[in-house]
Amino acid sequence: MPGRVRAWLRDQISRWVRWQTPFSFVSALIPLLLAIVLLSDLLLPHPGLQIRSVVTWVSVYVIAGIVPLVFGHRYPRWAGIGMIAIIEVWSAMFLLTAQHPHAEINALLELPVIALYVGWFYTSVIARVFMACSALRVAATLLWNPELGHGLGSPFIMVSYSVLIALFCFEGARAVRRLGQVQVSTDPLTHALNRRGLVAAGAELRQRARRAGDSVSVALIDFDRFKQLNERGGHSAGDEALRDSVRRWSAEVGMRGITGRTGGIVSRLGGDEFVIVFRADQRAAQEQLEQVARASGYAWSWGLVELGNQEALDAAIERADARLYASRAARK
Repeated sequence: MPGRVRAWLRDQISRWVRWQTPFSFVSALIPLLLAIVLLSDLLLPHPGLQIRSVVTWVSVYVIAGIVPLVFGHRYPRWAGIGMIAIIEVWSAMFLLTAQHPHAEINALLELPVIALYVGWFYTSVIARVFMACSALRVAATLLWNPELGHGLGSPFIMVSYSVLIALFCFEGARAVRRLGQVQVSTDPLTHALNRRGLVAAGAELRQRARRAGDSVSVALIDFDRFKQLNERGGHSAGDEALRDSVRRWSAEVGMRGITGRTGGIVSRLGGDEFVIVFRADQRAAQEQLEQVARASGYAWSWGLVELGNQEALDAAIERADARLYASRAARK
């Protein structure tokens, strides 16, 4: 029986872990961490401690920490913003009304934690706006509470350190977020976009082109005699051919990063098959491909189509694929 109980517990814990995501877990960890910090005030009381206020906030943070763990992967992003907004209210209240430096330091330490959270999990616009408002809110404390720290140290230095550390944490979190996005959106061999990256960047490029009134064209590219290239020079020769060609295509369309904010995007579908999305009409895209083909040391063929206004990208790729095979058949 004990063995069955242990097996049942392990199964339940495993299910609970699978139910969570990094977002839900960290969303729970932050308020629970603050609850522990406030509990330390109750265990190590100090003059000016407002026990009722501390108990209230401990209760709020325990509930805020349990909710993400209950919802798991269904925990919404807007709930995370709501949670840190509550923490911001708590921090502002303690910085303005607390009568002890220990409570004020606790409130200042909240800022770097929030910076890591919004920098890691939220888009650039939301994260930077929230971070700017939070930093201004802390800086404004110097005007409303010039006695901050109560002689423990210079209020200006305390606030400055808090803001600078928060900015460091924020930019570090943004760098980790960008690195993660690059890793899941690009092909590790050629650094072209993978299928996932193509979908996201392609949608952004089409949206920007539509607003500007630009045409969008799609080319499906397949290397000629790629198998023979691998047989003659080994797989390293084939890999170099793919990398060199991606560099040339990316430079031609002006691709930078993993977004669709430039003149085109390059994606690897698999093997020696690639897709290029041009922010140009079919004629201009054809000229660009021919120019790169003349300068390249490798032979490849392509099928090129102009994307319809309401046409799905996958449908356009299929049409380009049909053009590619028709072109090769005509050369035989």
